[in-house]
Amino acid sequence: MKRIIAAFSLLQCLSLAVLITVIPLTNSAAAADSIRAVKSDDDTTPLSFKSVIGTWTLKYSGNYGYTFSLYANYRAMVALYLNRETIVFKGVYTIEDGNKLKINIYEMKDEHRNMRNRKGFVKAKSSYFLFDGHRVSKGGRDSLHLRPLAIIIDGNNSEGYFEPLIKLAKTR
Repeated sequence: MKRIIAAFSLLQCLSLAVLITVIPLTNSAAAADSIRAVKSDDDTTPLSFKSVIGTWTLKYSGNYGYTFSLYANYRAMVALYLNRETIVFKGVYTIEDGNKLKINIYEMKDEHRNMRNRKGFVKAKSSYFLFDGHRVSKGGRDSLHLRPLAIIIDGNNSEGYFEPLIKLAKTR
């Protein structure tokens, strides 16, 4: 399970590298004003059971990223893509205080690409993801912004090693 926690830290490093290469640094006041204008156009709403239903995805190059599938029956499936490896978590979710999404994990599996003998799901104990988040609508597109607060897998804490902000786009 420490390997799974290390995977979250790997994605954190990857996402920071993407941000550094994609977003040019500038001291221009005009650029700062345009960033504020973009943020003010966003329609931000607190999380609710209805607003999170759907499939939400964040993909980086090289088959890295996340997919969160949140269903109307409170079931959740989270896939973590790590190049040739995919870690899938099944759980149930709840929303607390209008901005906290908690996914209690009950099963997980580790899939390797090009492997013939794939193993099934194994039971997870004392495992959950806790996120602070909100839904953002901009230009007819919806996204789910999640800030990880705690990642606990089989009782092991990630101790802060995770991506600071996960911006998931709605795909279904």
